[in-house]
Amino acid sequence: MKRVYTYGGEVHMKSKCIVQLFIIVLIVGMAENCWALQSHGPPEGSYVHQMAHLLFSGALAYLFWHTRKRPALESKGWKYLQIFCVALICWNMLAFIGHEAYSFLQAEDFVNTDSLQGFIAPPVSFVKVLYYVTKMDHFLIVPALLALVVSLRIFYLEALREEDK
Repeated sequence: MKRVYTYGGEVHMKSKCIVQLFIIVLIVGMAENCWALQSHGPPEGSYVHQMAHLLFSGALAYLFWHTRKRPALESKGWKYLQIFCVALICWNMLAFIGHEAYSFLQAEDFVNTDSLQGFIAPPVSFVKVLYYVTKMDHFLIVPALLALVVSLRIFYLEALREEDK
């Protein structure tokens, strides 16, 4: 038997979906610049930000290690949580490297920075290519967040099954 939890009466799915779609369109339509690498005031802001990447990676590594060590945590949800941890550790390291690569670049290394058609100015160097590759961090963060959502969904369904017993 499937339970439906409502707040304050009957749920109107159609109107709820329309409101959610409107909010998404509003957020996407009002977006301005969206930078993958965030800059801070030199030099303290960069140091703190880089330390945060390392600390976050360490916390995720501990979570990964802890979930692999415990035999009671062997469900499919925990496996997806481990995938999330590994992907987010890789994302943190990529972001860390990207911040470092950016510190070696000058304003002259970029063309059309005030538009969406901005790009790296020639001649191409290793640091410029490294910076460009690290700007594509969404190839790691999106699958990581998807693994987290799947993991949480599995935990939720397992909790519902336990509750129905």
